[in-house]
Amino acid sequence: MGAMISNSAASICLGICFCGLLWFAWRRHRVAALPDISVPEALYALARAEDRSKRAECARALTSIMAGEVQVLEEVLDESRGKHPEFGGVLPDGRGVLSVVLDDLSCHSGSASDTEAFADLLLQCTAFDASWDETDEWNELVLEAVTYLRQDLKAEAFVAIAESSSSPAVREKACALHRRLRGDRTAEPTNKGLLETSAAMPGVLSMNTRVQCPVCMTMQKDLLRCPACRNVGYCCVQHLQEDVPRHRVWCSSRA
Repeated sequence: MGAMISNSAASICLGICFCGLLWFAWRRHRVAALPDISVPEALYALARAEDRSKRAECARALTSIMAGEVQVLEEVLDESRGKHPEFGGVLPDGRGVLSVVLDDLSCHSGSASDTEAFADLLLQCTAFDASWDETDEWNELVLEAVTYLRQDLKAEAFVAIAESSSSPAVREKACALHRRLRGDRTAEPTNKGLLETSAAMPGVLSMNTRVQCPVCMTMQKDLLRCPACRNVGYCCVQHLQEDVPRHRVWCSSRA
């Protein structure tokens, strides 16, 4: 009888361990669901990906590294204004990155957590640092972003729609964003924390893939560019081919 109990206990333990291994493998697969992404790739896919969830992951990736990073915010504004048509071309409808983000913010269909990701990105783009004055390089760019959103993109109309969302978090963040657009530079949602990182969110490559090979990090004048998006350059054909599994997730006109 004791042996039977012992065997049963051992079977249960083995079953628990097996389930634990399955859970770990599933979680590892989830975490690695999307490959790493560079800022140029994130901007490209954010404007062009057909899948709204993928656009949200691009927004999360950009939000995760933007705080105080002048160059990243500058790239967002440049891409929104179509200043670099040589990298990926202009969208057929003439829109830019922030126009797409505003459309996604005001869309009541789809995941509320994805909508919140778009709100987080816009809040990051308009995050005035009150510990510095207007002459601070980051704050200057933030004020430029606020003016561009309000005057050029008529963002208040999109944000007003988001304020009627069924999601309390989206409403709260949209309200804070609206106040910023109306001149309250330091307006914050009651819940100041950013949206919890999703399991699928890609890591951000610490390089500008327009001027640096993502495989070996070599910088050189004449890189071999991806022929589809031109947002990633390689030092050689071998590295271009090696990076295909990662890059193709964020590439192509349909991303």
